Amino acid sequence: MKYKQFTKVLTSQDLIDIKLSWINRGLIEFSINYRANIKDKWYEIYRVDNYHGFLHEQKFWRNPEPICIIDKDSWRLKEIFDHYLEEVLKNFRKYRSYFEKVKKE
Repeated sequence: MKYKQFTKVLTSQDLIDIKLSWINRGLIEFSINYRANIKDKWYEIYRVDNYHGFLHEQKFWRNPEPICIIDKDSWRLKEIFDHYLEEVLKNFRKYRSYFEKVKKE
């Protein structure tokens, strides 16, 4: 099995940590973890992965509990990874604003 871990810089205050595991036939595990620096402290904002045996996401502005994703059962894992990476790239500012709003309350 091969393993790769890296961080994608979105801004100086917004990062995506990515972990991938694959074997010859393709991707077998992944995680996408968006985190942000807010007032000099790093917070996890959004995460999606298939660790623990099931595909799930965590929206930390709501609750840290995993939310099972079942509507993508027919998708290949690489398609799921690509889809959610694109979603985070497109929406990270919105996710951050949700988190900051809850953090103020």
